[in-house]
Amino acid sequence: MAGADLLGDGNVAVIFALSVASISAPTASECNGGTALQEFITKEGLQIEAEQEAVDNTALASRSETEDAGTTKYQIELTVKRKEVPAEDVGYNTLVAGQLGYLIVRRDKAHETTFAADDRVEVYPVRCGTQRDQPPELNTPQTFMIKLFNHTAPDTRAVVAA
Repeated sequence: MAGADLLGDGNVAVIFALSVASISAPTASECNGGTALQEFITKEGLQIEAEQEAVDNTALASRSETEDAGTTKYQIELTVKRKEVPAEDVGYNTLVAGQLGYLIVRRDKAHETTFAADDRVEVYPVRCGTQRDQPPELNTPQTFMIKLFNHTAPDTRAVVAA
């Protein structure tokens, strides 16, 4: 019998850390010491897309076009809610243009659960782009979008160290 589906509801933690010694094995203290963003990102606002290029490996003697897997590019964009009180506007104050850091994503545990050894995480070394205020809409919070530039190869299967 198949087990229950792993739900996303409340089970995604998104951290912006200024320092990570090893992207393959960030420590629990590095993850827990970062800024938690999941309560500021809209429900559909965590956009991480992997785009893989194709390598044409067709030979002159080939009778069929063939290709192989090439490089992968990660495009990261967040939609973040604004807060009325400037001191509580954590997303706006953290994700400033040019800021270097690490976006750490854990998808399989309640977001309130502290990071611990052996947690599976994704770690993306990033530089923040420009915040783009979104047009106001009725019955929705004000938001901004920001692109995070993945400047160094990430580890999408990292494991938290003690």
